[in-house]
Amino acid sequence: MKTFFALLLIIGSSLFGNTPFSSDPHQIAFQNSIVAKVNGKTISMLDVKKKLDLFFHRNYPHLAGNAAARYQFYQQSWRSVLMEMIDHELILADAETKEIKLSDGEVREEMEHRFGPNTMITLDKIGLSYDEAWKMVKDEMIVQRMSWWFIQMRAMQKVTPEDIRQAYRLYTKEHPAYQEWKYTVISVRGDGAGKVATQLQELVAKTEKTPEELSEQIKVLETPDALIQIANPITANDKDLSDAHKSILTQLAPGQYSLPALKQSIYRIFYCYETSQHPAPKFEEMLPKLQELLTQEAARNESIAYIEKLRKHYGFDANSLKQTLPDNLEPFEIQ
Repeated sequence: MKTFFALLLIIGSSLFGNTPFSSDPHQIAFQNSIVAKVNGKTISMLDVKKKLDLFFHRNYPHLAGNAAARYQFYQQSWRSVLMEMIDHELILADAETKEIKLSDGEVREEMEHRFGPNTMITLDKIGLSYDEAWKMVKDEMIVQRMSWWFIQMRAMQKVTPEDIRQAYRLYTKEHPAYQEWKYTVISVRGDGAGKVATQLQELVAKTEKTPEELSEQIKVLETPDALIQIANPITANDKDLSDAHKSILTQLAPGQYSLPALKQSIYRIFYCYETSQHPAPKFEEMLPKLQELLTQEAARNESIAYIEKLRKHYGFDANSLKQTLPDNLEPFEIQ
């Protein structure tokens, strides 16, 4: 269930960022009506709005006075929030049959955590009564507990050591060890390229200087029929390099020049600045990350299966919403 709210947070961040909006005089109107019935309980658009307000206050307090930002958030999120509320009602019904209970102390502690010591003042800003906030927080806590037992724990049990080892094998296959070079190429072209390339090779064989440090001496060797070009330094790994370049660079240590290589009437001398090895990560290093990724994937599958089971058990058909909530429905209006 956390995935949905994480998605809303990403959506909201992309819409609003962290830049405060100035307060504006606009108001948001909406048409309140029953939008869904789940296990004998009704969900109204007002219920959806209150849920949106609670989330908006918790994550975008700097936008509290901006009606335009709130309206945009409503428009982007109300359908997803409604579906989440429907699924939560199904989970709450399941929790009731399993006699899952929370103490008042647990709920009170969470209320203080969410709304701070001045709970009533905070709730008044959001537009929620204490009883409404209490019920919403309590229901969310029950859903979280049910999700832990019937989704997360099952997902964790399904991820075996062999699954993790197989994931590691696939990862290292897609991300194998590689070598990386920083290098440049000195090219000589023209009718007199062979002679100049030989002179150039004799020059670089006697020095430990880089091509940039030798640029003036190199340019002296240039003739009207043999042009010399020093390329900008390149950083590339063995997956990106051609076999021809790789075969040359693998023979060079940092600070070394290659012999002139002829290709398509152009002589090329390679210079290696530095090289680095990038081994594949060890299994022990990848273990926590792979286990988490596999558990998340298993949890998504368990969540889908659990919700589908509850929808079938309680006779809820998600397709029925298309008749009462057409795609062009816009329940909120800024005035």
